[in-house]
Amino acid sequence: MNGKLKIGFLLSIITERGGIGRVTSIISNELNFNPNFDIHIISYAKKKQNSYDWNHELPYHYLLEDQIPMKKGIFNASKKLRKIITDNEIDILISCGAIVGPLGVLATLFKNTKLIYWSHSSFKGTSNKQFRMFNEHFTAYFADCLISLTKTDELNYKKETRAKNIVQIYNPIDKSLQQNNITYNTESKKIISVGRLTAQKNFETLIDVADIVLNKHHDFTWDIYGSGEEEEMLKNKIEEKKLIGRVNLMGQSSNLYKLYEDYAMMVMTSRYEGFPMSLIEGLACKLPLVSFDIPTGPNEIIQSEVNGYLIEAFDVNEMAEKISDLIANTNLRTQFSDSNLPLVNSFNLNFIMDKWIQTLNSI
Repeated sequence: MNGKLKIGFLLSIITERGGIGRVTSIISNELNFNPNFDIHIISYAKKKQNSYDWNHELPYHYLLEDQIPMKKGIFNASKKLRKIITDNEIDILISCGAIVGPLGVLATLFKNTKLIYWSHSSFKGTSNKQFRMFNEHFTAYFADCLISLTKTDELNYKKETRAKNIVQIYNPIDKSLQQNNITYNTESKKIISVGRLTAQKNFETLIDVADIVLNKHHDFTWDIYGSGEEEEMLKNKIEEKKLIGRVNLMGQSSNLYKLYEDYAMMVMTSRYEGFPMSLIEGLACKLPLVSFDIPTGPNEIIQSEVNGYLIEAFDVNEMAEKISDLIANTNLRTQFSDSNLPLVNSFNLNFIMDKWIQTLNSI
């Protein structure tokens, strides 16, 4: 193929807060620096406020003015998307996440444009959601390439879908984090958790863990960064547990990278994950990591008893015990922090970009 490869990244909302927006902004920006690629960002719905450092020099396209359910808007959106693909001579369309998977299929059907399905959630974690599983199987079947975030899901897609070509690529650590000379803060008495305030992130269970931990260690507090539909419920539970001022809902922050340095450890209580950006950011910032051992994600970032702890899924008491052990033992926290450094290279941005470029060129 002569000239630049023209790549379109398709998201549900360009500006949405969460891992998909964050990692797509990183990958698209890096590809834009490469003279062999011409990058376009395409959003199903338009939203006014940006959440991440998107490159403002890139062309942005919006399919619908308002965010209406995909079931209602998909056919109008696919017509608009097909026109964008034609007008801009898009060679490869990348559907970022299951919700826009079928939209990518309809838009590229009977066109020369190749389709990549970039999965962003755990295949097993969403197996009880009928509509989402339809999206997974439908898009996997039609896509020219499926990019899986984890080695576990690479096997799941091979075994359980009719995907033709599967490539595993981790989410990268933002290079600005790797360039920082971060020193682990042994004096910190704060725990951090990051994620949307949704059922997936399971912060309701986190509060149960915090109730045990913070009533044993009165000098520690726990901050949760994120926003979402469960905020009011979580506020009520914090009040019921008499943890006001000790478990803090901090809202969204555009300065998380700097804030990580203020914390003693990072904890994740998710019900399922694709490949959690917050954990690899915690890894890069030398934080000891504690997470439930859910099917995909944490177990490819955390080496239990090396740089943190993997806890049997949803065992509140075991998680509370391991966090308490870390709080009580500064040397152990420092040891876990030091062990993060050699693990960071697996998620090095340059290494990840090489895999992306190789994949894009191959299809």
